[in-house]
Amino acid sequence: MSMPHEIPFTAGTAPPRIAVPRGAVDCHHHVYDGRAPVAPGGRPHADATLADHARVLARLGVDRHVLVQPSTYGLDNTLHLEALRQAGPARARMVAVVAPDAPLADLRAMAAAGVVGARANLVQGIPLSVADVAPLGRRLAEVGWHLQLYATPSIIAGLGPVLRALPCPVVFDHFAQLPLSGWQADPAWGVVMELMQAGRGWMKLSSPYALDQARPEAVGDLARALVKAVPERLVWGTNWPHPNATTIPDDAALLDRLADWAPEAAVRDAILAGNPARLYGFG
Repeated sequence: MSMPHEIPFTAGTAPPRIAVPRGAVDCHHHVYDGRAPVAPGGRPHADATLADHARVLARLGVDRHVLVQPSTYGLDNTLHLEALRQAGPARARMVAVVAPDAPLADLRAMAAAGVVGARANLVQGIPLSVADVAPLGRRLAEVGWHLQLYATPSIIAGLGPVLRALPCPVVFDHFAQLPLSGWQADPAWGVVMELMQAGRGWMKLSSPYALDQARPEAVGDLARALVKAVPERLVWGTNWPHPNATTIPDDAALLDRLADWAPEAAVRDAILAGNPARLYGFG
């Protein structure tokens, strides 16, 4: 039986060691509800509630958050839109999953509710595929949204010409899944860096364990290289409730890794608060 101070899907109970600035944002998390229908091919997940995530934020000292529609629910954004409504516009934004031919009226209604982007999960390929990226990007540009891309380096490299031509910004999930050694020789590195340095790309410093489940700390060299090259294009997220982790991590420990990746407090504050305020439109 869980003790009152324990929170589902996060290890540990202590707050982070680093100072967290006002207006800090958890830029990537999900909610799950067993009553919501699972999309064909989607992976169900145990219930993970907005209230539990709010307890994670309180423990971390983080004020704001970005709900991200997972592939589990396909194109049905109902659960996350309701969570967004409950969280309120001062505190939350959302990244939806929509088809390239989604009616503009639907997208504008979601935008009015606080949706600021749409995600294409090309790792699972549910419910969108590589062929959807170009038309989806054109549709998102019509409502001022960004495209959030979860993809392998080989997919990113193959999409290079498409991504360079997109009329909307691109946000790369989870370190763009870049390799932890020799990343600068990987063709995806050139695509990602070109977009970020041109002010058209962003990267989420999230889910470091997805790059090496056995050694989640191994991401340090890559993270420091990103911080050195493009600190103004980086944001941070918990990825709670950690659906792709083999071992549930301590979210405070994940946050504390920023002290190693970005030793300067001003840079950390930008990654946690200033950068996401620009990307997600927090006042």
